[in-house]
Amino acid sequence: MKKMFFAAFATLCLVAGTQVYAQERPQNKPAERPTVEQMARRMTDRQTERLKLTDEQAEQVYAVNLERLQALEAQREAMRTMCQEQAEKMKSVLTTEQFMEWSKMQSPHRDGRRAPDMRRGAPEPETCCDKPCPRKEKKGKE
Repeated sequence: MKKMFFAAFATLCLVAGTQVYAQERPQNKPAERPTVEQMARRMTDRQTERLKLTDEQAEQVYAVNLERLQALEAQREAMRTMCQEQAEKMKSVLTTEQFMEWSKMQSPHRDGRRAPDMRRGAPEPETCCDKPCPRKEKKGKE
C-alpha cells in the first residue's frame, strides 16, 4: 500500500513538474527607447530632487538637458548614417564572402564591447616574429 501511494505521489509530482515547464513563457521584448524629451524630463526630475532646484531653475535645467540630448541624438544619427554609407561602399568593393567576414569583424563594436584581442590584460601573442620577444625579457627587469 505504501509503495502504491509513493508511486502515485511521485507520478503526480512528475506530471505537475512537467506542466510548469510546459507553460509558455512571455517573450522578452526589447524595451522601447524613451524619446529625447522623456530622457531630459527624467534627468531634470532627478536633478531637481537631488539639488533641490526651484521651479524656475528646473525649467532652465530642462532646457540645457534637452539641448544636450538633442545634440547627442544628432551625432548618433550622423554616425549611423556614416556606418550605413561605409557598408554600402564596402559592399561594392568586396566579394560576398569578404563582405560577410567584414560584417562579422564589425559586430563586436556595435554592442559597445571591444573586440576580444583589444581588451586590457589580453595575453600577448606568443611569437610576433622569428626573434625572441623583447617584451618578455623586459617584463621581469622592470
